[in-house]
Amino acid sequence: AHGCGGFAFFLQLHNNITYDIESYYKLSDEVRGLLPGMADGRILTAFALTEACGGSDPSMNQSYAELMHDGYHIFGEKNWIANALDADHFLVIVRNGTAKNMLIFLVDRGTPGFTIGANRVRVGGNVMSCADLRFADCVVPETRLVSVDGYKAALRAIDVARIFVPAIAIGLAQRSIDLAVEYLGGRSTFGKPVISNQGVQWTLAELSAQVEAGRWLVYRTASMMDAGDPVALQAAQSKLYATTLAMKVTTECAQLFGANGLDRDSAVARNMAVAKMLQLVDGTSEIQKIVIGRALERKAAQSIQRN
Repeated sequence: AHGCGGFAFFLQLHNNITYDIESYYKLSDEVRGLLPGMADGRILTAFALTEACGGSDPSMNQSYAELMHDGYHIFGEKNWIANALDADHFLVIVRNGTAKNMLIFLVDRGTPGFTIGANRVRVGGNVMSCADLRFADCVVPETRLVSVDGYKAALRAIDVARIFVPAIAIGLAQRSIDLAVEYLGGRSTFGKPVISNQGVQWTLAELSAQVEAGRWLVYRTASMMDAGDPVALQAAQSKLYATTLAMKVTTECAQLFGANGLDRDSAVARNMAVAKMLQLVDGTSEIQKIVIGRALERKAAQSIQRN
C-alpha cells in the first residue's frame, strides 16, 4: 500500500477470497482443484455480496437461488463488485429460495444467464474494475455450492477484510507523509526549506504519531486473528480509526503540496482518492460505529445483570 493503495486493495481482495474458500468452506474436488491457480494468481476472483437494496445491510439482499433437478438456479443482481471485469470466478452470496439463510456459490465467468455490466469509473481506486452483475436463471451445479451458512460466512470474510483494509490505509497514509517530507525538504520559501517552518513540522509530527498508533492497532487485531480470538470488535475499531486517519493524513498532506496536491496524476492526490474509497468498502465508517456501539451496549447490559 505504500506504493499503491489501489493495487494493494486488489491483492487483499483476491487473497482474502482464496483464504476464505480454502479455510472455511466444504469444497468439491472440482472447486478444490482451482485453489492452486488462485493462490499463485493465475485465476482471479471477485466477492459478490452487495446489492443496491441492501447496501451495508446484506440481510436485506433479494438475490436468491432455487434447487431444481439440474442444479441451482440463481436470480437477481449484485452491485459495485470489485474486480468484476477481470475475475475468472465469483464468490456469490444469495438467499436460499425465500428463506432468510444464505448460500454461497463459486460461479464461473461466462456461465449462461450470468452477465457483467460496464465498468463504473470512480474518483479513485480505478486500478481495478467495478461493475454490476446480473443473474437471469443462471444454472450452477451443486458441486459449486461451497457454504449453506452464507450469511455468517460472508460476515466472517468481511471481518478478515477489516483487518487488511486498515493496513492499506496505514500504508498509503505513511506514503503521503513520506512524500510531503521529501517535497517540503526540497522546496524553499522566504529563504529556507518549507519543512523548516515550525507549523509544518508540528502538522507532520502529529500525523506521524497518529499513523504509528494506527499501525499498532492493525498489528494487534491481526495477532488476535492469528491466535483464533474473536476479532469483530477490534477489526471494526481498526477500520474506523485507520481509514478516518488516512483521509485526514492524505488531505492534510495534499494541502502541504499546495496546487501540486490537486494534480490528478500526483501520488498524494491518488492516495487521497483511495483513502475515501477505503472509508466505504467492506462496511462504511458508520457501520463500524454501529458494530462498536452495539458492543458497548452489550457490555452495559452485562454490567447491569451482574449488579
